[in-house]
Amino acid sequence: MFVPPRARRLPSRLRRSLRACTVDGALHASMLGFAETYFAAFGLHLGASAFQVGMLTTLPILIGSAFQWFAAGWSAQTGHRRWVLATATLQAAVLVPILLLGIRPLDGYGWLLFWVCVYWMLALGMNPAWNAWMGRMIPPEVRSRYFGRRNLAVHATLFLSVSAAGFLLHFIEESKHGSGLGFVLLFGIAALMRVASVFYLAQQHDPGDGEAVQRVPLMELLEDFRRKPYGRLIFLMVLTNGAVNVSAAYFTPFMLEKLDLSYARFTILTGTIVVARVLASPYWGEIARSYGNRRALQVAVTLIVPLSSLWVVTDNFAYLVGLQLLAGFAWAGVELAQFLNFFDCTDDRNRAQVLSIFNLLNGIAIVIASTLGGTILRELGEPGYAVIFILSSALRAVSLVYLGRKVGVKRSAGEHSFRNVFVRVLTLRPGQGADNRPVVMPEGR
Repeated sequence: MFVPPRARRLPSRLRRSLRACTVDGALHASMLGFAETYFAAFGLHLGASAFQVGMLTTLPILIGSAFQWFAAGWSAQTGHRRWVLATATLQAAVLVPILLLGIRPLDGYGWLLFWVCVYWMLALGMNPAWNAWMGRMIPPEVRSRYFGRRNLAVHATLFLSVSAAGFLLHFIEESKHGSGLGFVLLFGIAALMRVASVFYLAQQHDPGDGEAVQRVPLMELLEDFRRKPYGRLIFLMVLTNGAVNVSAAYFTPFMLEKLDLSYARFTILTGTIVVARVLASPYWGEIARSYGNRRALQVAVTLIVPLSSLWVVTDNFAYLVGLQLLAGFAWAGVELAQFLNFFDCTDDRNRAQVLSIFNLLNGIAIVIASTLGGTILRELGEPGYAVIFILSSALRAVSLVYLGRKVGVKRSAGEHSFRNVFVRVLTLRPGQGADNRPVVMPEGR
């Protein structure tokens, strides 16, 4: 099991926690691959329209984002570790009524929307607490490399689960049983994976467990938005994610209905992006370690700008596979760099609350953007897909131009230029200058 370089010098309790954290991440990814990835497809199976699928993909995130603002306070009172264990257990339980819809789909879409909302309330409700917990548990000097390598295990497992789920669904659909039984099996497996992940969550320690976490007054937190680095980071990621979700919620109906792909081909395209993330995650970890989390985020966000518009070029399947490889590479960088930049820009006192504000604003932006994309699609019909894909890329570029330049925390020493790091990322030279010494950032970075 992976332990990052130099981590063997850390206390044995922490080493055990790092191993358990990696296994938990892989099992959690399995749940995502068997369940969350196929919620939209399940909605289509239950008769939902493309607009309803868009709401299924985004409205629960808004509701979950609003819930997690209150959850941040509750988790501080109960203890971040205990809160995460409780919400993760409940998340496994919520998958049971969802799978039952595959057996008796009476008013299926309405109930699916309800339970997916509960699912996302629990998922987002635990996120600030988990991040605060990890911020205390994992030392800054090993974070970039550890999470880069942990993401390798996470995305590899996600790929295997997405692939297994898709081909299982395809096989059962072709049999006499129909795809309803396939969704039941998928969500049942996902629930078991989440239960197993809770076991490994329980094996991780919290250095601050039992200590009262003092919440920063809300007005103080909001006043700091203009002068603290987390303000610009939040606005960049909220606007970028909003731009992405003008089109993101509609890729599943685009592939399954507009392109009329089989579940097997849909699974290949879905799995391809995960494969690219598997291969790219350690590389992005090295980029962040060598050039800084700030530069890694700027480069990664730049790479995702044209992705959605490239879907209008052709529907050739080989081309789409290549496009998904590029998307997976870029999104691996965004995911890791955003995560690490939040650690840079916050401290243990305000981290959970800052993440709560981010998730709330993010949820609002996602719903507004998805509603815009869905309205365009409903008014224009099939030609609307090209419009929302191009519009999404244009809005990503605008958010990057206005907010990307000064995002994050600069290194205390000289920082490589954006152009230099961008060229190095594109030339894919992971071995160049890759020593094993961790980059230790100064206090209060």
